[in-house]
Amino acid sequence: MKVAFTTLGCRTNQHDTAEMQILLEKEGYSIVNSSETADVYVINTCTVTARSDYSSRLAVKKSLAINENATVVFTGCYAQLNPEDSAKMEGLDIVLGNADKLKIASVLKTKLKNNSLQKQSGLADIQMSDIHADREFQTLPVTQFQGRTKAFIKVQTGCDENCSFCTVVRARGSSASDARENILDNVRHAIDGGYKEITLTGINLGTWGMDFHSKETFSSLVEEIANLNGDFRVRLSSINPMEIDDHLIKLITQHEKICPHLHIPLQSGDTEILSKMRRNYNAEQYKHIVQRAAESIAPLGLGADIIVGFPGESEESFELTRKLIEELPFSYLHVFSYSPRSGTEAHNFRNNIKNITKKERNLILSDLVKEKAYLFYKSFIGKKVTVLIEERKQA
Repeated sequence: MKVAFTTLGCRTNQHDTAEMQILLEKEGYSIVNSSETADVYVINTCTVTARSDYSSRLAVKKSLAINENATVVFTGCYAQLNPEDSAKMEGLDIVLGNADKLKIASVLKTKLKNNSLQKQSGLADIQMSDIHADREFQTLPVTQFQGRTKAFIKVQTGCDENCSFCTVVRARGSSASDARENILDNVRHAIDGGYKEITLTGINLGTWGMDFHSKETFSSLVEEIANLNGDFRVRLSSINPMEIDDHLIKLITQHEKICPHLHIPLQSGDTEILSKMRRNYNAEQYKHIVQRAAESIAPLGLGADIIVGFPGESEESFELTRKLIEELPFSYLHVFSYSPRSGTEAHNFRNNIKNITKKERNLILSDLVKEKAYLFYKSFIGKKVTVLIEERKQA
């Protein structure tokens, strides 16, 4: 049988997809592109914004448009937070929780055996374990990432923060770290598989090791990985500002295997808004951390996440964000217009911002970072650098 995957959202989802692909390949499934005809379509969803929800639902329709008789598995964070509503979606057969992704082969096998993959009572089957019940880290050694030139190694999952706008804690559970030796083995497997770039990923990456109650730190893990033998480089995915220590900055500065790149979520440049968001830093702390990193790491590819239109964001609040972005050496930004997420504290906040204002602010910041990106790219003219070829196009 043929199975196709659509993966939305974060790099942790990319790793989760690779794990599910391995499990199904062992059962004799052939992995095909999501645009091809398949017997089974797996949608690994995201729910970080309302647009993510829409994209997740749209992926189901696109899959069934290719093969209306296919089996559709709906998993990931959207499925985790909305299992009953998901089960009612037309054409959906299985709703699979985040804690159940590694059971996908057995779930499909049971479904096939019991009813030839046909739904009962018009509702999809729900396979949903309690995401908070067992925080033992589970992962598989992944040696292939279909259609990818980079290997995504999940070292941590879940989050113990409680940001007022975020659904991650409910969707992914509390923080859990993979054992150091498991991670090193997974990286070795990826290197042996020919991958030249290893991206370390997690839901709250910089908190790796904190649940061990030992002296192990994320920066010490990065150092061990970078010291492994082989022709490869290491890239860090998103890491929160308060998890960036002097050791990590020094490593990136001095170790040629570590990409001079940091993605540090900002969300807002106004300390009052950051407090309402329940972020664990203020604007001045963020500025200091970024400036310290930029002074040491040159050139630094610097990115951030920004939310515009958070409830209560006045013109003055937005201007503080704009000025901070203008002042810091960003090379790219991910700008999101705030959308209230059900079940979050911010969902009940007053002083909501009009959609037209959100769009205007989003455009202002997007245009601003285009200028910064141009200057960043321009700074490499005449320089010799090591590159990773990700795509070849016909002339």
